[in-house]
Amino acid sequence: MNLKHFFIFILFGITSLGFAASTAKEEKSSKENTKGDKEEKSYTFRFAWWEMPTALPDLYIQEGTKYIAVAPYSMEMSPEIELNVKDNLKLLKKVPSTEKDSNGRPKDSYEIYSDINLSQTDSHNLGIILVPDKKRNVVGSRVFDFSSRGFPFGSLITVNFTRSNLSCMVDDAIFNIPSGGFSRLPKNFTERSVAFVGIKAIDKDGIENQIVSTKAVFTPYVRSIYFIVENPPNSVNAYDVRCMVDVNKKPTIGNSTEETKASSKEKK
Repeated sequence: MNLKHFFIFILFGITSLGFAASTAKEEKSSKENTKGDKEEKSYTFRFAWWEMPTALPDLYIQEGTKYIAVAPYSMEMSPEIELNVKDNLKLLKKVPSTEKDSNGRPKDSYEIYSDINLSQTDSHNLGIILVPDKKRNVVGSRVFDFSSRGFPFGSLITVNFTRSNLSCMVDDAIFNIPSGGFSRLPKNFTERSVAFVGIKAIDKDGIENQIVSTKAVFTPYVRSIYFIVENPPNSVNAYDVRCMVDVNKKPTIGNSTEETKASSKEKK
């Protein structure tokens, strides 16, 4: 599989990145859903573009008779949207319509832009990255657990979008990530800290390629995702790093606000 096809496969693959849900739980959830478990559940959504599409669509989510506007940012999560939905989230695009209402004005018309499967993670607090494929004129999506348990502030997640394995180090914490996989740093920063970050790729022949070797600032109010991607052949650097930083705009000790909110939803 060449680099282009591998990257499309990873980004548009069926498997979403649900950091809190185990594979066994995902399989169980999928089986339960096929048995007719279609009850609406309460979710919190945030959206971001992997890269901005050439023509920016006017996006909405339907809730009953209402249409809620969705405005993703580029590699930055949008404000939260709280909704009750079933297993799939239908992201809609407003399109021109020839129909008119009783006042002679054009009616709003919508078509499905992306049908996002939500049953692949147990979390109901999700960050969704929209991935446009400009050549095929379609959009894929990757689903991330953005709950305080699955992705707490003060933590770092590294996603491996390369054909090599990755070896990562943050100070004395070392973790490995297979091709196409992901991992969360096995420690959370509870106070402002400066830590060494090292990431290297190890290809199938065991050859190492240092991608990151630097010091970074970590705080208990910021969480980050590092996406490691391969550059096209003959590029100056074989690999590149894309980073998404999420700042807690309402910081509380231990993310108590978010946890209380999640607990109250579960009781309902």
